[in-house]
Amino acid sequence: MPSPRIRKMSLSRALDKYLKTVSVHKKGHQQEFYRSNVIKRYPIALRNMDEITTVDIATYRDVRLAEINPRTGKPITGNTVRLELALLSSLFNIARVEWGTCRTNPVELVRKPKVSSGRDRRLTSSEERRLSRYFREKNLMLYVIFHLALETAMRQGEILALRWEHIDLRHGVAHLPETKTVTHGMFLCPDVPVTFFR
Repeated sequence: MPSPRIRKMSLSRALDKYLKTVSVHKKGHQQEFYRSNVIKRYPIALRNMDEITTVDIATYRDVRLAEINPRTGKPITGNTVRLELALLSSLFNIARVEWGTCRTNPVELVRKPKVSSGRDRRLTSSEERRLSRYFREKNLMLYVIFHLALETAMRQGEILALRWEHIDLRHGVAHLPETKTVTHGMFLCPDVPVTFFR
């Protein structure tokens, strides 16, 4: 029995379809939207999915790793490229099984960049005092966010996702549903005036 005919679709169009039909239902949709826009800036995005090879994916990986991030002036990190490749791999798997636009996933066989171990640095007492003073004088909201982050180790996204229904002022606890770190209550910092939250 002959294999089914492959439907022609460019990687760029496939990324658009993936964002509208698959990614939109995921928590990380916004990040995938951003990564998709990055990928679409490269020549590989103009190729049909069934024509993309492991060599094309490896070339994309190497080009990205050789670039400088215009925002930071530092090289693009291995983790950034790794996440872009993960998006492509997910796309190829969906396209192969459900859309019929390719027969293989070329991303699976390509080496992924190493992830750096990251930095382990804490503010010095002096830095903490100076930042606290600055925020208190210039922007009370940032002062509260700064101390909340220090006291709870909450991530930026967790703090920004806080809603009034998550905060229990009487007990000094914020309940964070489904986070990457702690999923149950985290204490609000003691030196932030409770009246600010009211």
